[in-house]
This record gives sequence, C-alpha cells and structure tokens, in this order.
Amino acid sequence: MIPVCPKCDCSLLILRLADAELDFCDRCRGLWLDTGEIEILAGDTHSPLLKSLRDQPGSPTPQKHLCPRCDAALVEFTVPGTKLQLDRCPKGHGLWFDADELEQILAMLPNDPLAAKTINLLNDLFHYQKPKNQGD
Repeated sequence: MIPVCPKCDCSLLILRLADAELDFCDRCRGLWLDTGEIEILAGDTHSPLLKSLRDQPGSPTPQKHLCPRCDAALVEFTVPGTKLQLDRCPKGHGLWFDADELEQILAMLPNDPLAAKTINLLNDLFHYQKPKNQGD
C-alpha cells in the first residue's frame, strides 16, 4: 500500500534516513514518522519530550486527517511547554509533522549532536528554515 498524505491526500515519497523511513509529502512538505522513528532520528530513546509525543492526550483534528497506515482519524495534541500542535495515529502507528515541526521538536532536545545533524540534513533535503534554538 502506498502511504497517502493526511493533509493533501496525495502519495507520500518514502525516504530512508539512518534506520528510519520518512514518508514525505512534496506538496505540503509534511512528514510521517512511524512509531519509534523519531527516537532513531534523535538518537535518544529515553527523552521525556519524545515520550510525551506518544502519551499526550489528544482530540480529533478539526479536519478529518487519516493515518497513512490504517486510515484512522488522527488526533491532535499540543506538545507540552509549547504552542506546537502535532497529529498522532490513535492506534499508535506514528506521528504527522507539518512542514518544519520535526525540526522544531529536534531543536528542543538538549545539545544532542545526532539531533543537530538530523536537523541540518532535513533542512538541506527539504529546504526548511532552520529553527531558532532556545538559547539563541
């Protein structure tokens, strides 16, 4: 099955980065990450921030956006301590990141060299603006 963008309803491009497959929408510049892939990209499996992305309560999205894996309606939640809104499969299949949201999340991880390298690579690949670090 070819994954479909939850926002644009067009086919997602599958890109391999490290041991993760990123499902990328060339139209809206969004990314789908299956469960566990953000930890691979960040190089951190114990981050409280990343754990909160799986555990944060959510509510149905205002528009019915569907999971690229199971077609369940995604739920929207606010990342703790931010105004950032992300979408998650209610069945635990993964997370949807609009245009530069993944870089924003990775930039919140404290001084992680792999996360910084991933941010630079994603910025180069997708031509996102680099997120401002908390201390800049």
